Amino acid sequence: MRRLLSIPLLLLPLFAAADEIRLSPAQVRQAGILTATLAEQKSFANLRLPAQVIVPPGQVEVVAAAVPAMVAAVKVAYGDTVKKGQPLLRLQGGTLLELQRDHLNAIAQAQLAAENRRRDEALFADGIIAQSRLSATLAGERQAVALAAEKQRAMQLAGMAGSAKEVTGIAELRAPFDGVVLEANVQPGQRVDAMTPLLKLGRLAPLWLEIQAAPAQAAGIAAGDTVNIPGCTQAGRVTLVAPQMQAASQSLLIRAELRKPEACIRPFQYVQAEIRPARQLDEKTWRLPAAALVRHEGQVWIFVEAAGGFRPVPVKLLDETSDTALLTADLAGDTRFAIKGASTLKASWLGLGGNQ
Repeated sequence: MRRLLSIPLLLLPLFAAADEIRLSPAQVRQAGILTATLAEQKSFANLRLPAQVIVPPGQVEVVAAAVPAMVAAVKVAYGDTVKKGQPLLRLQGGTLLELQRDHLNAIAQAQLAAENRRRDEALFADGIIAQSRLSATLAGERQAVALAAEKQRAMQLAGMAGSAKEVTGIAELRAPFDGVVLEANVQPGQRVDAMTPLLKLGRLAPLWLEIQAAPAQAAGIAAGDTVNIPGCTQAGRVTLVAPQMQAASQSLLIRAELRKPEACIRPFQYVQAEIRPARQLDEKTWRLPAAALVRHEGQVWIFVEAAGGFRPVPVKLLDETSDTALLTADLAGDTRFAIKGASTLKASWLGLGGNQ
């Protein structure tokens, strides 16, 4: 293979001792070394952190049994997409029979009360009955109508049609909105009690990303920062950087919202969130490409451009991902450093150069 650096081997120990690596511009180009200023890295993009897709709590609803019943049929399963009004479950049981019967009885009583009211109104107009008699009849009708409405609502909550025409003892629960089945904890033939959760439905737009970050990783991230997910054309926005640590994971929660996921992500999916902080980091704090760092004798170093070459400078590492590293260094913002070729410079610094 061709030489990466044409540096005499006998001179390398001298360079290492002097903590300088002398290179000509031609040698820098030949080694493929690239430089940038620290100021250009203040808002270094593509901070990648693990995240989980979450359905916001306000977009989740539970479908439950209103009364004790048996599950006669389950028409959807976990992960199914449903439309508003689509049948989800069919229940049957004695309590449902009672609700239908009570509703039919209440309707009959309301109809009888209406007939009594019409009769008494005619009698009162002819002066046959007193006002008090008509008032009592009107009150009785109002009570009968209210009772019929109550029984009708009880039927609707149980999943039956708005008005009972016959006693069947069957209720069909339907989707309250367009969404997806997040949980399905029921099987045909299962007996359930009142208020037993049967299904959990969720709307899929918008969705949340719950991102776990170390305090150092969260430095510079603020509400409004852009969040990208591989495969999604629409970017999200950071909506929350939690002020307190999570006890179990000892990490900070960063929440982002994707208003139009467009089926590029799914609930509970684990993804890599790519955050571009808009806010500048604190002075003397930099987020650099991880490839710019080298390690030697338990210390982290970067190579700063100097007259005639480069010199290694120790830095304090705060946090590191596969792509970036957050660090502090007592350097000016216009300092140029090697963002590519750091391993080659390290080899020369330690006297490991030569033919490759």
